[in-house]
Amino acid sequence: MELDTGTHRLIPLPEFPQRYGSGSSMRGGVGFRRFGIVQDDLRVDFAAINRAALATRLLEICAVDRDRVLPENFFRALSVGKRIECLLVLALGGIGDNLRFPFKCAGCGETLELELTLNEIAALQNEADQVEVVRVDVGGRRLEFQKLSGRDHESFGESAFGDEFEAATEIIGRLAVDADAVERIAPGDVDVIEAAMEEADPLVNFNCRIDCGECGEENDHDIDLFETSLDMLRRAQLRLVLSVHRIASKYHWSEQEIFAVPEWRRQQYLELIGAKS
Repeated sequence: MELDTGTHRLIPLPEFPQRYGSGSSMRGGVGFRRFGIVQDDLRVDFAAINRAALATRLLEICAVDRDRVLPENFFRALSVGKRIECLLVLALGGIGDNLRFPFKCAGCGETLELELTLNEIAALQNEADQVEVVRVDVGGRRLEFQKLSGRDHESFGESAFGDEFEAATEIIGRLAVDADAVERIAPGDVDVIEAAMEEADPLVNFNCRIDCGECGEENDHDIDLFETSLDMLRRAQLRLVLSVHRIASKYHWSEQEIFAVPEWRRQQYLELIGAKS
């Protein structure tokens, strides 16, 4: 559902914990504009290797903050799970609030479908938002970790690691409240810590279980909500490219001339082109 501010139709931001300094995030002048309507949206490179930096760019260029109530680098400071919620809100804002994921039953091959709503996603994330520091008992010790933030995610996206264990230990070391306490950790400890981190931020490695109505098989299904949201936004960009192509082919306008026309009028031209084709 979009919020009509009178001059723009803004997608409301999710609720944020006060620690992000965002108590005014639901004011009338704050929200997301839809992605896939302005010329700048064509300049986003969805083939970017650093996916976290791509996510930050999308959130920042679509954020509308007329009164500048959001802190500087707001979206980089959010946990990765909270950023995923923001990306899904942005991706779904103009077309509804449901996500559908079809897959095959592992037992009988029946087509199953998981449906997630933004309300369900928000409820999961709101519970996760209550956890600021992740505490893990390892080898009789209590270790504490900060959640992975967008800034951390971007930084690790620019790093090269020899293997998964090296990557995991580097990430754990940088997120540890006391870095000295995690200098020497065993592979088994890494598994325990990763499990605790995943539980504290469930949207990051989202997993669901669905029982098949035909054969009763329990199906565990992993869903990459981060890449799902990016793919939805990529398709919005593709729709914009196609609309520009259609208008340019019909009227022989340049890209700059096309985007000088308001989005609602471009839609009228597209309807006219469709009616005559």
